[in-house]
Amino acid sequence: MESDNSQLVLYGKIDTIYETNNGLEEEDDGYKEFYVCALRVENIFNNPKDKECHFGGLIEISMENEPILIALDDGSIIWRK
Repeated sequence: MESDNSQLVLYGKIDTIYETNNGLEEEDDGYKEFYVCALRVENIFNNPKDKECHFGGLIEISMENEPILIALDDGSIIWRK
């Protein structure tokens, strides 16, 4: 996974997928529900801005925190922003 204009580069595995919202009340304009993937960090290849992540920790990937690239172990790209 690559994030922040290729600054943060991680390797991990999906831990959990769940539904959440953007914190607004359902009747408020702009209310959104969406899915989140919790990724367990197994390796950090690049973190020059010292983003808050650590080995074994979880990071959330969603439409609120979308990476620029997700690739499988074989190099197949499954997401590109």
